[in-house]
Amino acid sequence: MRTSDSAVLQEIVQLASSLIRIPSFNPPGNENAIMTFAATWLEHAGISSEPVFLEPGRSSLVARIVGTQSGSIVLCGHLDTVTADKDVWQNDPFNPVVERGRLWGLGAADMKSAVAVLMQAMALRIVRASSPEKSLVLVLTADEEWGYRGAATVAQSGLIDDAELILIAEPTSNVVCNGQKGELWIEATFTGREAHGSMPQSGANAILPAARFCTRLKDALDQWPEDPVAGRTTLNVGRFAGGRQVNIVPGHAHVQLDVRVVSEAHHESVIDLISTIGEEQAAASGTQFSCQIMSYHPPIRFQTEHAFARKLLALSQAATGNRQRPLLSPYSTDGVSFAPKFDVPILICGPGSIEQAHQPDEWIDIRQIEQALEIVTSFIA
Repeated sequence: MRTSDSAVLQEIVQLASSLIRIPSFNPPGNENAIMTFAATWLEHAGISSEPVFLEPGRSSLVARIVGTQSGSIVLCGHLDTVTADKDVWQNDPFNPVVERGRLWGLGAADMKSAVAVLMQAMALRIVRASSPEKSLVLVLTADEEWGYRGAATVAQSGLIDDAELILIAEPTSNVVCNGQKGELWIEATFTGREAHGSMPQSGANAILPAARFCTRLKDALDQWPEDPVAGRTTLNVGRFAGGRQVNIVPGHAHVQLDVRVVSEAHHESVIDLISTIGEEQAAASGTQFSCQIMSYHPPIRFQTEHAFARKLLALSQAATGNRQRPLLSPYSTDGVSFAPKFDVPILICGPGSIEQAHQPDEWIDIRQIEQALEIVTSFIA
């Protein structure tokens, strides 16, 4: 069976649609329903699998095609999605629709279409008469959208201890990323003094220095140089909260920052910059400043001279028709849970655009699904 056959592509789109129909938004997750569906589908294809428990109602899945030699190639995707507000979607996010060459639905791009590609690639490989040289392992994780804990339990399970490569099929428009930026989340707090809203001069408004802090920090980071591979260190002011009543001078303001750093050096510099600007704004406004790191996942970066990376780059270029050059993913993946345990290349390449993820009316170009299948099946052939 050729991977370019329209019947195979249609089957993948149908499989992706079936996955979309199974709610797995996180929080709360409840990935067991979609995990069980995937396990049953793989069993019908002749591939055994086993769940990896995370917490009640939530498990990841690991399936293996045993190779003739030691070592394994791990194909990874996540089963959960972000939440969706049905009121701002044109269609039901759990009722997938194929229109204008696109598949629409929650998780279409991030990343149930890619999960369908990985499952189909495993199924196509099992029908071949010969066993693969390296074992092929499919890992479908829970909790990627919140804390990467599903991948962490898989990493500790012993089921992929022989991994020689981890390929994560997150949406990159089938461009190869040889790593990802670091993910730094920080909460900054300004503490002022409450007063009656008619007498603002009697208090110390915590919101005003917090607002100036955000704009000063954004302006400063925008001046940092761009890395030719990783791009820029970026800032998202994700949450801003302050005050407790309109007629009270706000005594507290809290800002949560999402910074994607291109290097460890930038990680340290960002923390210093946040502290410097925060202290300056607090001193100028008669407030107090503090900050704490909510979470940090360091950047992941592997050399593109590695044979696996060279092969994947060539296959991506052949399938898409676009010249490929190494890049770092601007977003974080399950790689953050694999990298501390496995000293192997972690490559990111999959169908769909991250620009379609985490927003209403999510969609994926079906041509990219076809390209992804060609890349993955050729890579594991």
